[in-house]
Amino acid sequence: MFYPFFTPCLNCWHWQGFLVRCALRPDEPRLLDFHEWHGRQLVERGRLDAWRVSRITLELLLDTACDPALPWHWRALCLDRAYRPLRVMQQQANDLPRQRSLNLLLNRLATLRLQPSLSFHESAQGHSYE
Repeated sequence: MFYPFFTPCLNCWHWQGFLVRCALRPDEPRLLDFHEWHGRQLVERGRLDAWRVSRITLELLLDTACDPALPWHWRALCLDRAYRPLRVMQQQANDLPRQRSLNLLLNRLATLRLQPSLSFHESAQGHSYE
């Protein structure tokens, strides 16, 4: 039986998304390029549609940008890249449900509140292991 959603390429894309979201390689901005490239490969090979890849990527980037536990420079990189999936979604928003979804994401981006990143010492305050 063929499971199109469990291919090595899709698993790699999800793993890269995990690395992005958790900033596990914050000094490797090319990870964002690799994640975007793998997403395009999934679309070109018919594994996922462009709308879904772009929506997942945009939500990943916005969630990462809003996470104060991550380094500021990584969060800023993710926010700077948000226009790329957004542009694809604007091109693909050809029906009412997609237009509504796009408007919600545009509103989220427009009203995004970025808290300062936590310092190393702030993250441990108040825990019993200090």
